[in-house]
Amino acid sequence: MPFQGKLIAVNSRYTHSCLSLFYLRNELLRNLPRADLKLRQYTINDPYFITLARITSHQPQAIFFSVYIWNSSRIFRLAADIKRILPTTMIILGGPQVSYLPDELLPKHCTVVRGEIEGVPSSFYKDLQANKLKKFYNGGSGNKFSLPYRKEDFRLHLNNRHVYYESSRGCPYSCSYCLSAAEKGVRLQDITTVKAELGLILAHKPGTLRFIDRTFNISPERALAIWRFLLEHAPDTCCHFEIAPDRFTEEMFTFLAKVPVGRFQFEIGLQSTNPPTLAAIRRTTDMAPALANIARLSRLDNIHLHVDLILGLPQETMATFRRSFNDTFALFPHYIQMGLLKILPGTPLSNEPEHGLVNCGQPPYEVLANNWLTHEELKKLFRFGECVEAFFNNRFFKTFFSFILTGHDDFFLFFMELSARCQAEGFFERSPTQELMSSLLLAHSKNQPAAKILRELLTFDWLRSGHAFLPKHLENENFNREKKHLWNNMAQNFLPYYTYKTRNIFFKRSVFLRFSSKVLEAAGFGSGQEGIICFLAEKDEGLMGYRKIIFLADSQVDSDQ
Repeated sequence: MPFQGKLIAVNSRYTHSCLSLFYLRNELLRNLPRADLKLRQYTINDPYFITLARITSHQPQAIFFSVYIWNSSRIFRLAADIKRILPTTMIILGGPQVSYLPDELLPKHCTVVRGEIEGVPSSFYKDLQANKLKKFYNGGSGNKFSLPYRKEDFRLHLNNRHVYYESSRGCPYSCSYCLSAAEKGVRLQDITTVKAELGLILAHKPGTLRFIDRTFNISPERALAIWRFLLEHAPDTCCHFEIAPDRFTEEMFTFLAKVPVGRFQFEIGLQSTNPPTLAAIRRTTDMAPALANIARLSRLDNIHLHVDLILGLPQETMATFRRSFNDTFALFPHYIQMGLLKILPGTPLSNEPEHGLVNCGQPPYEVLANNWLTHEELKKLFRFGECVEAFFNNRFFKTFFSFILTGHDDFFLFFMELSARCQAEGFFERSPTQELMSSLLLAHSKNQPAAKILRELLTFDWLRSGHAFLPKHLENENFNREKKHLWNNMAQNFLPYYTYKTRNIFFKRSVFLRFSSKVLEAAGFGSGQEGIICFLAEKDEGLMGYRKIIFLADSQVDSDQ
């Protein structure tokens, strides 16, 4: 009988996929051509027993897992239970989490493959067939890699999932908190091969293509060439890249300004803007151009910008993190993620006792305290991050926060005080609806000098998000009067929005409300006069999918077009 094996991925969500599973499949078939292999993808949120039952069905000779920090606890539990059920089945673990873990933290009765599967010696496959695997095999690195997907994969394993692709391996940085610090150098796939491989992927029109290159724009010229190819050949695909913000050229900006809305997403690991912190973690970023470039990308507003900060880094106090956050918020990206530092076993940081790092004993090994932040301070920052996640990292309050941006210079204080209010009112234990968050922002703004304008902005953002009514805390006596007044006074034809034949439909589906000049200026109408905003039923073409809006000056209400 041919060798029988199951290749298992445990993804963070259903829409994700596991690139390493396909590399593993290809290497197994290259060395064991007659092998009968089954690829199966689950999620960490699937019912545990059902996942276990599906994996152990048909009693495979070997089960392979790809292990990462966020799924390691789940996989280690599965591995232990599989051994209880199928004691003769070989369990093989690979991936970054097991490649650097100390032996005593690894599951017993499992084989561990460290490094890249392409570099595993031929003895591994002989031992696999003979059912006599050793505890460890080293794959190393430095080997060539190529697209692992087959045509049928897009129908069987990648349908309605994100497709992952790497055009390079390795990282140019040696950040002490990252497992990549153990690797040296970057291997770039030649551009001709990249274009050919991307052509094969894009023929299947994936919804999302995620480049897993750790620094996609390490070579600006190469990155630009790939972007141009994608813009030409991927009209229906959103492409995601991890980029270094200090590695941009004028030519790149000229190109990016013309990218259609929603086609590209950039993830930017800023981590901190505090020079002693960056030096302590050995992260080499030219901060001045990095911040300037992020701000410039933000102003384009056609590429979704996701910026990361890390809580609990060495040399980062409450005061320096305050500056790091204020620096970042001033750039006004679409998403600011703040996660706790993870002290991963095998990283340089895990062997540097001078920082006084205290961390959780189980994955993902989050920091609990260090020499610069007490546990109580870290808890405050964690709640602060949850507050930013709920209120800023969504589409609900963009105009409100853009106004805050122009009138404040300490955004950290604003969110810290908002976080305290949320904590007092039990917000973090409730469902974060737009209505609840809007009411909290209104209450939080009542003592601000611009309280009246902030209330109007919350109303504007509420209606622009797609609502056709006002919640109780934003009630406005003119809400229904405006529509009646306009119905009686606006022209029978108002092109290109309606003619006398479609006038009734236009008024039925639209929402109207008068706003002050300050609010209209914050919303992008710099006329210096108050007026009525018409919120159409249709969505605009921007990143956030807001309602289309029309500004109606009083002089237009009685005009005929």
